[in-house]
Amino acid sequence: MQTYLNRFDKQYKGKQTVDIQIFDEHPLTIKFSRNNQTGEVCSCMEISNQAKQKTKNGWEYISCDRAKCQYRQKNEQGKAACNRIAWFKFLIPSVCKDRIFLMRITGQTSINRLDDYFKLQKAQGNSLKGFYTLFLKQEEQSNYLGKTFNNYVLDILKKDDFISKNTIPQNVEKKEHEFTGHDQNVNNAVEKITPSEISSSEENTKTIETLEEKATDKSTEKTTKKTQSKTTKGKSKKSDDTKKDTDNKEKEETITDDELKNCYALLSTSHEMIANKDYLVGEFTDMKDNVSNIAIRPEDAIELEKCDLGTFVRLEVSEIKGIKFAIKLEFIEKRLKKVAA
Repeated sequence: MQTYLNRFDKQYKGKQTVDIQIFDEHPLTIKFSRNNQTGEVCSCMEISNQAKQKTKNGWEYISCDRAKCQYRQKNEQGKAACNRIAWFKFLIPSVCKDRIFLMRITGQTSINRLDDYFKLQKAQGNSLKGFYTLFLKQEEQSNYLGKTFNNYVLDILKKDDFISKNTIPQNVEKKEHEFTGHDQNVNNAVEKITPSEISSSEENTKTIETLEEKATDKSTEKTTKKTQSKTTKGKSKKSDDTKKDTDNKEKEETITDDELKNCYALLSTSHEMIANKDYLVGEFTDMKDNVSNIAIRPEDAIELEKCDLGTFVRLEVSEIKGIKFAIKLEFIEKRLKKVAA
């Protein structure tokens, strides 16, 4: 990972924007979580009323009424013991194309902005898959006690929208070419074509072909025809090569569904007694944000227990009497826990 970190620092250190790629329709996972000195003791997914609570007998599932939960009530400082946490998964193609980045978000304003943006896109019938620009900006905010803070918050925008808003000048007028009745050779016509009038390689080819037809009708010299033919072939070949390079680049930057099959992100681990044996049980989320508790084989448990939130694995899962077991575990990306010296 150090290679990727160095590459990330080289491109984005000191900047407040990052270009990312979202590869599925559920990139944001939100849950409520309560912790004490031993770690997480209670959690509940935002879309569910079923919570998982740690007891002396291990983890147990309970019904959660967040409106009445005592841990959701704010104290005199405006803080609650149980708060929302979000995980945002995405790719950074400029850093690497085969590693998934998982961002842990605890700021409530940042969670709201990402969640609202994605819900709006879905309400408009848009796919969330694509390229985006992620912003980190400082804003002045006030809490319910009236205290003011300068906080860093996240925001997001589709990359195409971000580019169009920042690169199109407001006072630029479109120039139109006027052709007179006088004859003109092909080279003069080509020289009047500007980059702003050619938005893509395909448009480039069509424009040149159109000019070729007009110039051929107006020109009477064989030398002009030969020059036009060579120019058109050269431009067309360059356009075809550009299109092939673009298609190859898109294929490289787009991750397929088959590559994500059986991939899971680790959320937490705990020990449970199953069939009178102590098993390490991992709480995982798949790429569609489905959360599952999966028992790990003893030979894999030692290594997995050293891993922290955000570790990615590929699992072959088998269910026996309502309990899911990982019969095969393969690490995709490890994130080891930080151990105090």
